[in-house]
Amino acid sequence: INIDLAGFFMEKKNFFFRDADGFNVANGKTRHAGVEADIRIALHETLTLQSAVTYAAHTYRFNRNPTATPGTVRENITSGDDVDTAPRVTANTRLAWRPVDWLTAEAEWVSVGSYFTDAANNNSYDGHNLLHLRAQAALTDDLAVFLTLRNVTDELYAERADFAFGEDRFFPGEVRTLGFGLRYDR
Repeated sequence: INIDLAGFFMEKKNFFFRDADGFNVANGKTRHAGVEADIRIALHETLTLQSAVTYAAHTYRFNRNPTATPGTVRENITSGDDVDTAPRVTANTRLAWRPVDWLTAEAEWVSVGSYFTDAANNNSYDGHNLLHLRAQAALTDDLAVFLTLRNVTDELYAERADFAFGEDRFFPGEVRTLGFGLRYDR
């Protein structure tokens, strides 16, 4: 078993960001604090489990209460609100099986936690979980064949979600995709 842990803390001051109306906001302040863990466990001589997990709080450190005019959203930001589009939890877990030297198969679970899609923390995205499968077989020392099946369950998800100009916006992720290829290394 191998475990690597890392913590981080950062305060950002005097930066510009774009609000939900598309206006640049000056003098932004944020705090970013969290912990990351990378865990690798040899379950068997042919089976390895590896996971990378992050828990982080990305928060605004200032107050903003602009006056709304007709046709604008004007987000209220309160110190301590979560930074939009910043999930608190992300994880990637892989189970790799290598029964013989020339064959590898892997199942991967990717998890993105829920997050707020606007700076006022009024709208949110539920997050998503994806399952990917991969296999590779060496045909010779220089040539390998591989197969990938991404988004096995054909989950509808957003690669990124936000709230802008008064509407939710979702940038769709990849549907179930099968890939096949040859790899030549010389």
